Amino acid sequence: MPAVDTAPRFSPRTIQTVALIGVASSSFPITVLSAALPDIAKDLGTSNSTITWVIAAPLLAFAVFTPMAGKLGDLHGHRRVFLVGFSLAAVLSVGTSFAPNVGTLIAMRVLAQSASASTGPSALAIMMSVFPEEKRTSVAGTWSAVLAASPAIGVVLGGPLIDLTSWRILFLIQGVGSAVAVLFAYRVLPATERRSGVSFDLKGGLVLAASVGAILISINRAAVLGWGNPMLAAVIVVGVLGLGLFIRMERLTEHPLVATSVLRERNVSLPLLSQIFINGPYMAGLVITALMLGTVFEFDTTRISLLILPRPIAFAAGAWLAGWAVLKFGGRAVVVTGTTLVAIALALIGRGAVDHSVWLVLIGATLAGTGSGISRPPIIAVLTSAVGEENMGVGTGMLNMTGQIGAAAGISILSGLITNNSSADRYYTILAIAAAVSVLGIVTAGWAVYPKKLRPEPPTPLPASPYSASINPQRLHSTESAPADRIPTDPSEP
Repeated sequence: MPAVDTAPRFSPRTIQTVALIGVASSSFPITVLSAALPDIAKDLGTSNSTITWVIAAPLLAFAVFTPMAGKLGDLHGHRRVFLVGFSLAAVLSVGTSFAPNVGTLIAMRVLAQSASASTGPSALAIMMSVFPEEKRTSVAGTWSAVLAASPAIGVVLGGPLIDLTSWRILFLIQGVGSAVAVLFAYRVLPATERRSGVSFDLKGGLVLAASVGAILISINRAAVLGWGNPMLAAVIVVGVLGLGLFIRMERLTEHPLVATSVLRERNVSLPLLSQIFINGPYMAGLVITALMLGTVFEFDTTRISLLILPRPIAFAAGAWLAGWAVLKFGGRAVVVTGTTLVAIALALIGRGAVDHSVWLVLIGATLAGTGSGISRPPIIAVLTSAVGEENMGVGTGMLNMTGQIGAAAGISILSGLITNNSSADRYYTILAIAAAVSVLGIVTAGWAVYPKKLRPEPPTPLPASPYSASINPQRLHSTESAPADRIPTDPSEP
């Protein structure tokens, strides 16, 4: 974990709360903003196909810039990067609320999300630095829970405000709230270690950003232009070749963005790969479920939102319980169980379409959220342990990036199989395909090396006399903390 320069002035829980405010502020508008897209398009006089870039473009930017923001934090201190990125995001969010046209709105959203790319990996690294290592899964669980719960809060609070006023109020609240949070962060967050004599691999970062951006944009537009479009195929090839060039550059440079030796480690490559196969079906399932509820069940937007709402709530609950579950059952058991629940949930939702059962859809949505929520923190924990303190920011950033690639691919490919008149059977088939793909996520995530579940140690026998040889004087006077497997924990920690 990154070493703190000076002793923190506040408790770890206070530091965690303040750090998570930045994470929540960058993610809470997504769901309610998606629901408001038709109103925004009407207000700005643009088409539905164009207005979707208000969501898609910032997500692409966030995926591309998160690894670089994480690496900057590794080199120059996560507190500094967090404060600079969070401050810029606050200013840009306020500016977004005054966007006069759709082009300006998209551009401001992209800039704001690019600036806020630092909040995720830096917040996680700061929290890891103030909690002991055995709490790492619980810390990652709380971080994941906030990421999932904040969009649900946005729906509850933001929806009525938009109905009463305008969609612009959403970005104004986000900007002003973020500015206040920056002041708390400046006061509370501790400094983390800065690495001297190590330069930022700008060339490698730009090549990675361009390559991943080319792949994500091609996948995003494939749903509109078709996978057979020669231009899209060419751009994807360029993106893949760019990734190969990035790996070659990282082997040759003195200070790489991420060492290729780290990427070859089992507990790094497998978690990164697993996010493609886990997040792809999971996010595609969300979009397909919404379309299915509107087409097959003929529900309106409000009813669809209420049926999907348990999913992020269940994700947050699962993530919060992950630390306790790992200690009780072991990391691999939790990850395999969680990802298996996602596969079962997708099949249940598809079956709900065939049987026209709202309850099956509701149960499936809840199981999907629980499974994804409980499996993600152990995956984050093993990756952060494997990359080490010097690469924690870029490591978590790359995990987010591969997750975004999986989400973009899953949504584009599986949604492309849906037509305007798709039947319940067709939705069932598509969701069954998503469930089958998620099995690859079970395999790749489960193949990593996780800590085993804890077993209680037998009690130490009492000595027969004060001078018994069973007494270890060094242990009696040791100032070292207890081993990780003997520290009690429960779902409330941290």
